[in-house]
Amino acid sequence: MRNRFIIDVRSKREYAYSHIPNALSFPVLDDAQYEEVGTLYRQNTFEAKRIGSIYICQNIAQHLKNQEIFHPKNKLILYCARGGQRSKSFWSILSSIGFDCERIDGGYKTYRNKVLTYFSTPPTQHFITLYGMTGCGKSELIEHCSSWSIDIEGLSKHYGSSFGDEANSFLGQPSNSMFENELYEELDQKSGVLLIEGESKKLGKIILPTPFFQAYHSGYKVLITSSMQKRIQRIVAIYSSIKEQDFLSSLQKIRPYIQKEYLEDILKHWDKRDFESIAEILLEKYYDRVYRQTDCEITISSDDLEGAVRELERIRENLLQI
Repeated sequence: MRNRFIIDVRSKREYAYSHIPNALSFPVLDDAQYEEVGTLYRQNTFEAKRIGSIYICQNIAQHLKNQEIFHPKNKLILYCARGGQRSKSFWSILSSIGFDCERIDGGYKTYRNKVLTYFSTPPTQHFITLYGMTGCGKSELIEHCSSWSIDIEGLSKHYGSSFGDEANSFLGQPSNSMFENELYEELDQKSGVLLIEGESKKLGKIILPTPFFQAYHSGYKVLITSSMQKRIQRIVAIYSSIKEQDFLSSLQKIRPYIQKEYLEDILKHWDKRDFESIAEILLEKYYDRVYRQTDCEITISSDDLEGAVRELERIRENLLQI
């Protein structure tokens, strides 16, 4: 079977910040080497190229030991920052050996410009946009309809709330550039009418592209409701594994918006790890009070999850016929 691999030859730091989704990292210069050669290049171009070539050859020699990726049956597509010497060096060796390989003209910069251009205008898709109070099951519906939905929380690694960093176990979010890359790839693969949650423009540190944000808030609006017991169960399932320091730091964020007596009750319940009581207080005394109601075309209960999915699919079919 013939496989196709996109190879990112930039440094690990560059790759970690943002890259083409699904690209594999095989740096021809590590972070320290890249910085050293870059600094030297401004002082002595010839020496920088000589030292850089030594590092590049050594690193490529190590990469070629990976025969699962660097196998003659595979198609290899390489890129560096701007389609310069780093990708050219690796490509030259691979092509001389006989690998089926090519370089992305203009490198990663070309890809990013394509993404930025895409998000400068509204998407061609239409949206069914879900609204509803915290814990009402919007995320479950997005997950159940994954073949035709966009999971903004999943891509941003944030639940869009004061405790939202738990989406990635408080390990941080991707850069805004990486989020846009992932979102672009999702939208590029899905067409027609898509299901999405009516997220705010900012989730943690991620800021959504304005034309995209405006487009899904102009979609067919659906209000999702759920019983309080079901909402509590969902919140407990998501947050019961939260670490104490993360819980307390998140709680500080909402301190100005919730009465002192409720905060004290939450802390008492935390000592007993009574997550059900914590969830109930947070929902009734904080989330529901700050929730901004949106006028919607229809209301669907998620307590019958399969029934809610069927209703959303029916709405989608009707919209596709318009």
